[in-house]
Amino acid sequence: MIFIGRWVKQKGVDHIAELAPAILRIHPEVQIVLAGKADDACGMYAQELLAPLLHEFRGRLFLCTEFFRLSDEMRRGAHLCFAPSCSEPFGYVDVEFGLLGVPSVGCAVGGLGKMPGVYFRQQNSDSNKMLLEAFFCAVHYALKMPDREYWEMAKAATMAAFPYETWRDNLNEAYLQAMRHFKHKEGESHTMNHMWGKVTAKDAVKQAMTPRRPIAFGHSDEATDIAQTMQVLDVQDNAEFLTQAVTEKRTHKIMRGSMAQEGGRRYNAESLQSSICQAEQRRTEKSHVTLWLMKPFAFGLCLRIHVVIALCYIFSSVGETVLKAVTAVEARSGLASEHVLWSTFYGGAACGCCLWLCLSRGLPPNLLMAGSQIVNLLFFMIVPSLPEHAVKSDWVTLAYWASCGVQSTSRLLFIIWNFNEDFHGGFQVACKRIGILESLRTAAGMLSVIVSLGGMAYVYQQIVLIISLTTLILLFKAPQCYCAYSLPPMGWVEGLFTHKSFILLLLSEMLNATVSYTSQTYHDWWVLNGWSTHDIISFSLVIMAVSALVVPFIFAGLQRVSVWGPWPMRDFTCFLPPGSLLRALALYDLGYLHHRSYLFAAALIASYCIDVLRSASVFASMMAVLGNKWYALKGCYIVIAMTSLCSCASPFVGRAIAVAVVNTSPFQRVTLDKPVSHSGSLGEAVFWAVVPLTLAAYFFQLVTLRYFNSDILTYRGHGNLLPTGAATGASSTMHRVPITALRRMHRAARKPRRRMP
Repeated sequence: MIFIGRWVKQKGVDHIAELAPAILRIHPEVQIVLAGKADDACGMYAQELLAPLLHEFRGRLFLCTEFFRLSDEMRRGAHLCFAPSCSEPFGYVDVEFGLLGVPSVGCAVGGLGKMPGVYFRQQNSDSNKMLLEAFFCAVHYALKMPDREYWEMAKAATMAAFPYETWRDNLNEAYLQAMRHFKHKEGESHTMNHMWGKVTAKDAVKQAMTPRRPIAFGHSDEATDIAQTMQVLDVQDNAEFLTQAVTEKRTHKIMRGSMAQEGGRRYNAESLQSSICQAEQRRTEKSHVTLWLMKPFAFGLCLRIHVVIALCYIFSSVGETVLKAVTAVEARSGLASEHVLWSTFYGGAACGCCLWLCLSRGLPPNLLMAGSQIVNLLFFMIVPSLPEHAVKSDWVTLAYWASCGVQSTSRLLFIIWNFNEDFHGGFQVACKRIGILESLRTAAGMLSVIVSLGGMAYVYQQIVLIISLTTLILLFKAPQCYCAYSLPPMGWVEGLFTHKSFILLLLSEMLNATVSYTSQTYHDWWVLNGWSTHDIISFSLVIMAVSALVVPFIFAGLQRVSVWGPWPMRDFTCFLPPGSLLRALALYDLGYLHHRSYLFAAALIASYCIDVLRSASVFASMMAVLGNKWYALKGCYIVIAMTSLCSCASPFVGRAIAVAVVNTSPFQRVTLDKPVSHSGSLGEAVFWAVVPLTLAAYFFQLVTLRYFNSDILTYRGHGNLLPTGAATGASSTMHRVPITALRRMHRAARKPRRRMP
């Protein structure tokens, strides 16, 4: 088996280095030849992994870290050509070896896969584990294939012809589409040729760039200017690390030291490189508080700054949850009725989405998050402490709830920036952290309901006050990458509505939000079913415990299987029905049958937990579809704004539907029994106000199944199928490898190697 090429991340040479011991141990007849120059940290990482193996596999492993001319005997004597590139525009090494009768084994991505061979597809291109395991399976299958199949493949490779005409037509079509969709101002040229003719190339680039304007709230230094320049030049991958220059010599030195200190624990090249860059940032940082925030937390699970941001998100739900628990809000007459408070809160939330999104274009993330904490302190702590005569006006009450709605939408900032400096595998793989944050946020909200019902709201306010003040101070000392970036200039809907699954999930969320008020009044349903305030507190404790303990385990399992592709996240998101559907059916079918029905109470508790799971999975799926944090920030704020408007109209829509169908308002909460008159019961009113719209929302979820995989950027196909489902190859076949078989291969690789006679 042979590999010739540059030792860089693009070529996947680090994957060969990580799998070489297992391949050589399982297949004692194999010899591996690797030649090329290490041009980046991944190449250095491969060198450090392979160097100790030379003694163990003497005569079977050959390394050359310089380019040299291969002899014809070595070219023709090879049996398989490694081609594990992560990305490849065309690729010619596989063509050269293929024409000599040497099939390829590697990844069918970009220009690879055009020659006969054994290939895998990137089901999750951001998951290093998936790429490694799939490559291992492809190599194992290629080495175990029958001789007849191998020689037929080798013969077909010698007769392969490159379809030049097809390639040229496809390239011309790509150019035509780029020119057709290119946006330019009236009277301006499509190119910058006029600039290149007058000034030097360097000056032309400078003139084409818009310099970063200094703002009063954020400092601008040399590192910030470099980052801005890189963004203009579309060099955006891990830009927060690239602001700290690390020389090749120092990278090699730190990598050797890190690998030696780990005592056998192996990191992949990407994680090790990120750790090196973070270590370099800590070395040059002078603030002790910032240094403390940049250190790992919980054995490297995340950084301490991520814990600070997570606390901000967890305690951002107080006002929203207290509002939904209508007993925590005193019954009011006149203008400030319950449904008016609800509509005012979500009207403010819709305005808050626009506000925070606009501010993201000019303010750095740490100041935005700090501003959110200041608003949190103002409206949740200070305003409620004012004298009663100062806030007795209904208009003041409405203004207060609208302001709480504005503050509540800042929670998305804490989700997006919680992944800064720690984002591997895409949002669909990061669903574990999203699920944990959402479950803890729900638990904190239920705790606020419990203390409100128990008359201990003051104690909870003091806890939130301490946490908010602490996180506020720490956010001002956030690392550089949280202080230097803002939303780059782009269209408000750019890159969003080209994804059909995003549109379908948005419609589903809007329909589900339209029934939110009608389906969230289950506290009164419990009271009408005979449960006391003490019982309701117990139910809230159960919801809090399930949210904090059970939900994270579910999302941990979901993350574990999501490394293999988007199917687990797709199926979980699309098949999980809205919890409001279960609540409405439970009220309609069980609510009036028995006094203090445990089955009815259990159904309501289960429906609330389903809503927590569904909310986290839907937002994780939307972020995965949108692909990067800037599109995720814009797209999710648009989703929250639209769903907030639907929630704002929810009381009026629910009442109109129920009155039109059964001549009963779903808000006339007197009894759960069926009335003697011809009017419908409360259960029937809620059923007709909720079930049709939630079924429509669930329908859009199911339709999303059709488009989800093709919208995921990290999904490049499965077997011989493209993301669209189209088959490739004139005579290609698909071979599935169970996880159990993969584990057996790894166990065989760990066994002591027998010496050859």
